[in-house]
Amino acid sequence: MSKSNIESTTSEVPFKSIEISAITHKIGSPSKVSGLALYDSLQNPTEFIFEKPFRSNHFSILIVTKGTLKLKVNLLEYTLQESEIIIIPPSAIREFTFQQNIHFKSILFTQEFLKQSALMGKYLSIANFLKEGISTCQKLKPADYNIILQLIKTLTDLLNNEAFHSNDTEVVNSIFKATLLKIRQYYDEMHIDNAVTSTVIYRFLKLLSEHYLEHREVTFYAEKLHMNEKYLTQLLKKKTGKTTREFITEMVNIEAKVLLNNKQLTIKEIAHHLNFMDQFHFSRFFKKYVGISPSQYRKSS
Repeated sequence: MSKSNIESTTSEVPFKSIEISAITHKIGSPSKVSGLALYDSLQNPTEFIFEKPFRSNHFSILIVTKGTLKLKVNLLEYTLQESEIIIIPPSAIREFTFQQNIHFKSILFTQEFLKQSALMGKYLSIANFLKEGISTCQKLKPADYNIILQLIKTLTDLLNNEAFHSNDTEVVNSIFKATLLKIRQYYDEMHIDNAVTSTVIYRFLKLLSEHYLEHREVTFYAEKLHMNEKYLTQLLKKKTGKTTREFITEMVNIEAKVLLNNKQLTIKEIAHHLNFMDQFHFSRFFKKYVGISPSQYRKSS
């Protein structure tokens, strides 16, 4: 779809978003420290996060403790095994694939929590990919894996303590800082094969997440990256298995799914937000790539 075929919009649309407050409500454990929560899939419900794309305006550090977890973050697919960790940045669209006997733990925290805890700055710079809004996963060494799980358990015990004292907030901040520093070493030491190629991919995905509503032509992204269109497509295809056009199309469709999960929005409003000429063009586009119409997707979700 060229830019001339889409109409611009500045309207604000409420996205399907699952925030810390909703998560703590679901698990029946209100956070005693604003902007910080712990989640354990073994002890808490998971149906509200699986099989539906959604956003969250907080960081998520997720560690698999049993089984295999498949998830997609901003179009990139990840498969995590036991003792593997991933950091998901705020506003990333994430989609978990349901699987039985999968256990994982998550530390959820907002940028406001980092500021209030004086952790912005060097403690936030876990990796350049975090700064750029890109996820990446790492395999923890057995000793570090056990240490991090113990730190998470200590944080959980503190936050679940009914006799939580105001001074415990500083204790929580210190243990969180220790956890973050222990995780950070894996990202400081991270080695990326073919760093130039990887950087281009991350820059492309960042551009796409910022501009896909207004720009769906390959030329725009190639020019922004100072690259030839054909070369950009070949590079993406070789490294990820997807072409530039496929990434753009998938980004639009995953955004459409997020919005369709919000039953308060009409399909016409969603079409307008996604910059389609009208509802008909949006429905035709969605059905072509997803296989069913927007209304059929909404009924099945």
